[in-house]
Amino acid sequence: MKYFGYITTFVAAVAVAVGLSVFSMGVMAEQQEESAKKSVDQSSVCVAASDEQALGCPEGGMFLARLAINESDLQNALILENRVLNTMALYCDTNFEIQHTRTGVLCVLTHERIGTPAEDGDAIESVEEESVEEDT
Repeated sequence: MKYFGYITTFVAAVAVAVGLSVFSMGVMAEQQEESAKKSVDQSSVCVAASDEQALGCPEGGMFLARLAINESDLQNALILENRVLNTMALYCDTNFEIQHTRTGVLCVLTHERIGTPAEDGDAIESVEEESVEEDT
């Protein structure tokens, strides 16, 4: 009778483990289907150096933001890194992978966080100028 309790417990544990495995595989398959639906057309890349150009690019497509680098950017690495981070935050869909270097960002474009373009034509540069003014 003692062994009957052990066997019953073992069978119940195996049944629960199999049930959880099947459930988790179903959830993973569902996530893979969702990611397959979010495919991105990689046949073209929209290149932009300003907000106006970025707004002209199709949302959900590949996007390359080129950063204009001047002499002061090269002297202060923090300003350059800040510019790259701001660009990723404004333009990139964070549900997809983002590639970046000091000179640009390659990602899937979203218009969710960008409204109307800045008056001077480049919001990234104006944001950096404001942050430099705050530091002084």
